[in-house]
Amino acid sequence: MKKYLDKRTLCLTGAAILLAGSTAVGSAMAYFTTYATASGGAEVSLGFTQTVPEEKIYDGAKHIVIKNQGDYGCFVRVKVLTGDKYKNILDIHGDGWTKDAQPDNEGFYFYTYKEMLPPDGSTAELTAEIKVESLESTDDFNVIVVQESTPALYDEKGNPYADWNVILDTVREDYN
Repeated sequence: MKKYLDKRTLCLTGAAILLAGSTAVGSAMAYFTTYATASGGAEVSLGFTQTVPEEKIYDGAKHIVIKNQGDYGCFVRVKVLTGDKYKNILDIHGDGWTKDAQPDNEGFYFYTYKEMLPPDGSTAELTAEIKVESLESTDDFNVIVVQESTPALYDEKGNPYADWNVILDTVREDYN
């Protein structure tokens, strides 16, 4: 009976060694099939892109300029919001800005700056004014500016383009 146990122990030990060896071979094969060599190098810079709106009120209008304070180029767009009774008498214009073809669900339009905004660059001024002669009351009102930016992406020819499905979102209390 002692011989039988020795043979059994020997067989189990051999099976365990064979099993352990087969798992080591599998990981070695995975290493050799995914191994690649490379030469040369490239610098990788992990910067950011941040846009800041600058709003000034004078001559009865809000004057808006967007500044890129980040490390990379981006595209910007602006939506100007007012109360319902002022929406139809709001005049928005500026060189280099284009109005979207379709309004959003609340009837407001995005105005997109035509050029990529380089690092430390600024847009041309966008002016939003309420046609005062059309006002029916002298109540106070707000003109709210919502700006969005998206990083500049590049096509196969190296031309920058905007993808508004990728919006850079930063929430700040102030813009100092």
